[in-house]
Amino acid sequence: MPKCKSCNGSVLRTDAFCGTCGEPVPGGKPLVPIARESKPSGVQSAPDRVSGTFPPSTAAALSARAVAVVALSDPELTEPPDTSPNRTAIREREPQSEPAPVLPLHRKKNGTSSELREEAAAVEPEPGAPRASAPDRDTSLPNMPIPPGPPILASDLLREQMRPSSPGDKALRRTTVALSAAGALGVLLAGGVHPLTFVSLALLITTVTLALTPMSYGGRAFALFSIGLVATGVALWQQALQGVAPEGIILAGATILLSGSLLFRAYYRGARLARVVVTFGVIALGTWFFASGGHESLVMLEGDWQSWAPASTHMVFGLLALLSLMAFMDNSTRGGAHVWAVALLVLYAVHIGLLVASEVWPVQAAQASIEGPTIGAILAGVVGTIVAGMALAQVLVVSYRAASSRVKERASVAP
Repeated sequence: MPKCKSCNGSVLRTDAFCGTCGEPVPGGKPLVPIARESKPSGVQSAPDRVSGTFPPSTAAALSARAVAVVALSDPELTEPPDTSPNRTAIREREPQSEPAPVLPLHRKKNGTSSELREEAAAVEPEPGAPRASAPDRDTSLPNMPIPPGPPILASDLLREQMRPSSPGDKALRRTTVALSAAGALGVLLAGGVHPLTFVSLALLITTVTLALTPMSYGGRAFALFSIGLVATGVALWQQALQGVAPEGIILAGATILLSGSLLFRAYYRGARLARVVVTFGVIALGTWFFASGGHESLVMLEGDWQSWAPASTHMVFGLLALLSLMAFMDNSTRGGAHVWAVALLVLYAVHIGLLVASEVWPVQAAQASIEGPTIGAILAGVVGTIVAGMALAQVLVVSYRAASSRVKERASVAP
């Protein structure tokens, strides 16, 4: 055991200073532990107070050893862990939702069918990405029907609702085929073998052919409107020869004009032309109503149905003329224009049917004053009037679109 050279006291190899005299021990290898002393920044600690009879060097050595012992004995204070929920951690634990891929719509040029093509980068998952479960995968998009044509935008849908490109095309074709087939059967049963019967059948067959033949929207509308006017003219000619409702020319013209204008108003709610044509149609129907004595028909009624049935239809015509004035409502509604148009066409067929029935079965038990071929021609004329009224609406649509295109071209060319 080494000894101090000054006081000959016993010291350890790890002592840097003698414990008796405080002199440094030559050859000593002190073991000083590394310790951190936490002190607040900016605060100076008070100097160590020296007590006893030891010299300053001995006091400094003892202080160093005391600090080392305290550092080894006292554990370092650590902050308690924060157990409050962290928003970042919560957001990281939440499943990440990815937006649905945008699937471009590609349409064929022929317009007969459409196909849906998906980009490989948007649909095929990456090798490392997990595969979505069956409920998470949306299988409705590939089965969604896509109409042929250019890409559909929200503005296009709104424009199509306010100004449709081909309104009433399917309705006109289906109605024409159904009415012409029923009319042809009625003409064959009523007319028999007669030249007038063949003329009526030829008109109805031509009408069906025009409805089924692939044509443009405007071409079919003009063709059906023309053939309907011809059939109506033949029926009015036969009515004039038999003396059945001579004022029927005004009624037929008013029915075609008002029904077509009301349908056009239902198609193009914001068109001023529709309101103008509706005005002329109401005036024409009102003219027939007063010319035929409709305002006096209910006053002179008798007990037989030949008297009150046609008079009732007279009053309904006047009511429809008043209801047609709802077409002058604002553009946010159709004003029931399509309802009044269909009701007017149906009422015209009922009215003509009652007139013909009153001639076939007169009040007195006398012989019928109307023949079968004439009945067939009038039946074909009723079909032609209905078809002409529906086709007139499409003729007005084509005319209005052409006029709007010319106005836009002039506005673009003008400086």
